Amino acid sequence: MPPDPGRASAEADIPIAARVHLAHAVVQHLAETAGADVLHLKGPAMFSGLRDPERSSSDVDVLVRPSHLTALIDAMEAHGWERRTDFETGSPFAHAANWWHPDWGWADVHVSWPGAGIPAEQAFDELAAPGATQLIAHHECPVPDRIGQRLILLLHYARTPRGSDKEWAWDKATEAEQHAVRALAARLDAEVALAAALDELQHHSDHPDHDLWQHFSQGGDRLAEWRARMTSARGVRARVRLALGMVRVNRDYLAIELGREPTREDVRRRQRERVQRAVADLRARL
Repeated sequence: MPPDPGRASAEADIPIAARVHLAHAVVQHLAETAGADVLHLKGPAMFSGLRDPERSSSDVDVLVRPSHLTALIDAMEAHGWERRTDFETGSPFAHAANWWHPDWGWADVHVSWPGAGIPAEQAFDELAAPGATQLIAHHECPVPDRIGQRLILLLHYARTPRGSDKEWAWDKATEAEQHAVRALAARLDAEVALAAALDELQHHSDHPDHDLWQHFSQGGDRLAEWRARMTSARGVRARVRLALGMVRVNRDYLAIELGREPTREDVRRRQRERVQRAVADLRARL
């Protein structure tokens, strides 16, 4: 997450690890008050043995049942959480938005998890079905079970292939656990994304999502990314929305980067930079 001008005050008052644990409990309390179903992901929500004990988290990740999103947002914003990015601008997958609280720091609220192809409401049900919980800051927080957590880490690794997530989530898993992860991926229609994490994309070369996950797992220029996203987009409406996004400056991230609301000149300058980068990429390809 980009630096925030208010972030230092929160971290100065409360150690990061303690703040993240408390923030998980705060978000869970607000979800319960609002009647919103959430699952806590990564960081202190993980069961032991699934992540490097030397790693720590700097924010809260929760997956909310899509139909309960408005209730959760209303509860968070009523208690001082400020939205910093929207779902459409938060990531290429439009799956999460970011909130900031001066005491609790960052919270990433997800309505889906990139890689799962089934409807988000069904995906939530599948991940929540085992009914697992984790005690975070002395508060019971719903989480995916150990198999679900392994898959969550691997799908995250597929689009940000760095760190030790694959080692802990897959390489250290038993054969039975690996089989269970593949079975869950099949139920979520997440097999292509899982293949990207496991370097098995060659088995899905004819899938419309192949190029997208190849880009995120192996890298490439912006032109390759937009081409892959266009190939992966389902339906005319999704393609039109994506085409508009290709030329639109992400004002949310520009505001975070600048530490203030961008002016028209800021947006124009960033637009020129985008065009220059696109021209440079095209020249490199030619």
